[in-house]
Amino acid sequence: MSLVKIDERALFEELLGERIKEYDLPAPSYSVMESEIVEFDKEQNLLTIKMPIRKTWLNPYDTMQGGMIIGAMDNAVGPLSMLIAPLNMTRSIDSKLKKAITMDLEFIYITARLLEWKKRRLTFDVVVKDRDGEVYASATMINWIIEEK
Repeated sequence: MSLVKIDERALFEELLGERIKEYDLPAPSYSVMESEIVEFDKEQNLLTIKMPIRKTWLNPYDTMQGGMIIGAMDNAVGPLSMLIAPLNMTRSIDSKLKKAITMDLEFIYITARLLEWKKRRLTFDVVVKDRDGEVYASATMINWIIEEK
C-alpha cells in the first residue's frame, strides 16, 4: 500500500468547524497507538489508518494481542464516525482474527467503511491488512448515535 499521511487536524477542522473545540483530538487512545489517517473518502464513507506494530502490544507468542487488534479497528471507526455522523459510541464488535500479526510487518493498515446508517445505528465493515493487501483481521462494528443532529 502506498497511502500518504493526511493532515488530520485540517480534515477535522474542515468537517467539524467550530464543533472541533468540543473534542479532545486526537483521541488519547488514537495517539498512544500512533495511528495516522492515510485515506479518507467522504463519498464512499471510508477511512484508512496506518499503525505501527510495537513490542509492548505483543502476547507471549510474539504476536499482536487480540485486544490491541480490536483497539486498532476501533481507532479507524472512531475518526470515520466523527467525520460523517453525530456524536456516537461503539456498541458492539463482531471480529474475526484470521492470521497472526507480528513485528515483521512493521505496520498494519485498517480500513473502516460505513455499510449502513439506519436511524441511530451505524454499521461499519473493518479490515486489517498488511502493506501487500493480505487480510489479517476483519470486523463488523455497530455504533450508536447518542446525540441527534
